Amino acid sequence: MAQVVIPLNAFSDEKGLKKDIDFYITIIANSNANGIEIRKELLNSSSITHDLQKIHHTLKNHHLLTVYSAPIPLWKENYSLNEEGAQTAMEEAKQIEAKWLKLPLGHFDVQKSNLKPLTNLLDQYPTVRLLIENDQTREGGRINPLFQFFQQAEKQSVPVHMTFDVGNWVYTNENACDAAALLSPYVSYYHVKHVIPQNHRLLTVPINDGNKELWKEINDVYFSTVPKALEFPIFPDSPSINRYIEIINGDHAERVSS
Repeated sequence: MAQVVIPLNAFSDEKGLKKDIDFYITIIANSNANGIEIRKELLNSSSITHDLQKIHHTLKNHHLLTVYSAPIPLWKENYSLNEEGAQTAMEEAKQIEAKWLKLPLGHFDVQKSNLKPLTNLLDQYPTVRLLIENDQTREGGRINPLFQFFQQAEKQSVPVHMTFDVGNWVYTNENACDAAALLSPYVSYYHVKHVIPQNHRLLTVPINDGNKELWKEINDVYFSTVPKALEFPIFPDSPSINRYIEIINGDHAERVSS
């Protein structure tokens, strides 16, 4: 049975979170979830240090695997490491004692990007594990640049792994099954979502217990034991969270069939 993490954006809308983050931390802690993903974009940029101190204080009262996610590309448009941005994110992750920091790839070029500064940066933060996610951008959401990055990181023993977001491949018009086949050796965290076309745009909707959704097909083949994030709209209460955890772990289907 895989660990399940609840990202805070599962409870947000276009205006952000409706209640204080402490409220959501408590709900997640009282559910059957194992962890929480703190999203930098949902924090107040003018008081982020204070907000993180408060979050850290609340998290210390619970035993949750903590992931920190920041929309800061690892590589800049000139293909160099975004050292300032990555270090800031690392410091923020360290402040809340996050086990993982999740960043998008940005503009990596296998011929022009130097991984040595990344190794040096990661050496400064031995308690934080860096995960790179396929996002919804052309530079960071396509299979080839991500595969080249992880290949080079592996060759140079750079301690970085992947967050595989199954829904984001739909936004970048990439084949998620092909991506999983190629990138699964690098994946340590699986973002579950179900994306459908609606009114000429793509929409992320809650998963269900059917067998035809893409997330489940890929999960069963590649990621059944990998920690998972439930990144889709969830009503903020523990029973709702627990229901989706049952779907993820197959418990709901087993009970129905019996």
